[in-house]
Amino acid sequence: MHEKSTLIFAHWAEPDEVATEGIRFMRDDATLPSSMQNFNIVLGNGTEARASELLERGAARVLLADAALLDSAAVARLAQQYGPERIGISLLAMKRHVSWTLDTVSNEDFNCVTPSYGKTGWEIVLSDGTATGTDAEWWLGEMLLLGASMALICVDIQDDDLNVCAGLVEIHGSKLWFSPWQQSDVDLEPWVRYGQVRQLLLPTPNTRDGIEMVRIRTAAMTEQEIVAAETVKAADGEAATV
Repeated sequence: MHEKSTLIFAHWAEPDEVATEGIRFMRDDATLPSSMQNFNIVLGNGTEARASELLERGAARVLLADAALLDSAAVARLAQQYGPERIGISLLAMKRHVSWTLDTVSNEDFNCVTPSYGKTGWEIVLSDGTATGTDAEWWLGEMLLLGASMALICVDIQDDDLNVCAGLVEIHGSKLWFSPWQQSDVDLEPWVRYGQVRQLLLPTPNTRDGIEMVRIRTAAMTEQEIVAAETVKAADGEAATV
């Protein structure tokens, strides 16, 4: 099939990989290559000083995680010094815990149960797994305003999270990358079809074969593009038999 999908895939880099084209992500705790000009380095619990060190060594972009949560001004300082295009953020997100409270005061005729939050959402988790209570959607918007040019969201999206995902993509568009956090074998087609994800960092290990990759790509195509692709495929088949 000649695809026209707008979906972009990226991969976690191998320790000794030399990235000559495409987008590569690498964790800071991996063995970093001597040349990092085509790599996005994800810091995890790395500090602002570590981010500066990697940027001075030529990293294409550094994505702050815990450091940005602990001091949001770090994003602004680094963006001002090195340029926004070289600064990003990475966040681990999980479904926000919602508690319920029995209201026995507001109305004497009946009691009601009220949730702590009125809608489904995500909260940010530190690299050591500690929940922060910080709303991921709000924090993400604040970091992009401070100068981050990219955000990698590692989250295990469930069916009732797809609206959250689609809403973020609608607001922030191509600045967002998504990747599974703990469920590396999750089906990514719903993320693309219903969550509107268009930039996917594939999990490691990546067990997806060519057929599944085509299926995921097709989910990002419009009906007109699918029809056009099938028409081209049919024409190619007819030409091959002549």
